[in-house]
Amino acid sequence: MKLITNWRQSWRWWSVRVSAFGAAIFAFLLAAPDQVQAIWQALPPDVQTLIPNAKEIGLFLTVAVAVVRIIRQKGPGDEAGR
Repeated sequence: MKLITNWRQSWRWWSVRVSAFGAAIFAFLLAAPDQVQAIWQALPPDVQTLIPNAKEIGLFLTVAVAVVRIIRQKGPGDEAGR
């Protein structure tokens, strides 16, 4: 296995950021289920209906990672992107 040449800049890629955001959400869900339940119960019912279930959120994050990975992103000193 070889690392890509600019691996130290990977934190700037949106695919890495979206993946980290999803991992943080699910880590919080696993680490503090009681607190998540309390937060959920504190939300008004009309807000609860706007929030999709966990399967839909997971699917959205997976698709979002794939989409942002193929979008052209500006690199350091690169006006057109990569």
